[in-house]
Amino acid sequence: MENGCLIAARLGLYLSLGLLAGLPLYRAFIVRGLAPFSRPLFSVLILTALGFTGFGLLASASAMAGTPITQPDWSAVQMMLHETDMGLAIKVRIAALLLLLVLPARPWLLLLPAMVALATLAWNGHAAATEGPWGQAHLVADMLHMLAAAAWLGALASFLLAALRGRDTLKLAADLAHFARAGSVIVALLLLTGAVNVVMIVGVAGLPALLSANYGWILGAKLLLFAGMLGLAGANRWLLTPKLERETPGARTHLRLSLMVETTLWIGVIALVAYLGTLDPQA
Repeated sequence: MENGCLIAARLGLYLSLGLLAGLPLYRAFIVRGLAPFSRPLFSVLILTALGFTGFGLLASASAMAGTPITQPDWSAVQMMLHETDMGLAIKVRIAALLLLLVLPARPWLLLLPAMVALATLAWNGHAAATEGPWGQAHLVADMLHMLAAAAWLGALASFLLAALRGRDTLKLAADLAHFARAGSVIVALLLLTGAVNVVMIVGVAGLPALLSANYGWILGAKLLLFAGMLGLAGANRWLLTPKLERETPGARTHLRLSLMVETTLWIGVIALVAYLGTLDPQA
C-alpha cells in the first residue's frame, strides 16, 4: 500500500509541478505571450502540488519506517524533513509554491519559482543517490530532463485547451507551426538527458542487464509510449497543421482527437516514471 501511495504522490507532483512550470515556459519562451494566466487554474495547481508534497512526505517516511501511512511515524517524518537532502528540497519547493500563490499570474513572474519547484523533484529519485563528483552532474541532467518534459507538457496542454475551446483555427495552426523548432530542441534534450540518466543509474556495464530486469522492461514501455507521442506530434505538425491552415473540413476534430491521445500517452509516460523512481534498477 505504501509503495502505491508513493507512486501516486510522485505522479501527482510530476503532473501538477510539470504544468506549473510548463505553461509559463511555453508562454514566455515559445509564443512569447505576456497575457496573464487564469489565477483560479494556477491556484488549483499550486494547492494540488502542496497537497501531494505533504502526502509524498508521509508516504516516504512510512516506507522508510515500515509503518502504515494511516499511522505515520512522526519521528521519521521529522527526521526526513529536517535531516535529509530530500527534506531540504521539500522546504524549497514549499517556499516556491507559496511565492507562486501570491505572485500575479503573469508568465515571466511565475516562471522562475515554478521551475525551482519542479527542479526539487530531482531529489525524489535515483539522481539524489549518485555519489561522488558525478552526483551533481546527474542532478543537473535530471532537472533539465524534467524542465524539457514540462515545456512539452505545457505546450500540449495549451494546444488541447485551444482546440477544445474552439479558438481561432488559423491562430492555432500558427502556434503549432511555431512550436516545431522548439519541439525539436525539446525532444533532443529529452533524449540526451534521458540517456545520461540511464547511464548514471545503471552504469555502462549494467546496460545489457536491463533486458532481464523489471526496471528495464518498465523503461522500455516508457520509451514505446514516448515513441507514440513523437509519431502523433509529427502527424500534428506535418499532416494536421497544413490542413488547419487550409481550413480543411474536419481538420480541427482530427487535431483534437490526436491531442487527446497524445495527452493520454503523456500521462502514461509520467505514471511509468513515477513507478520507475521506486524500483531498484538492478532487481
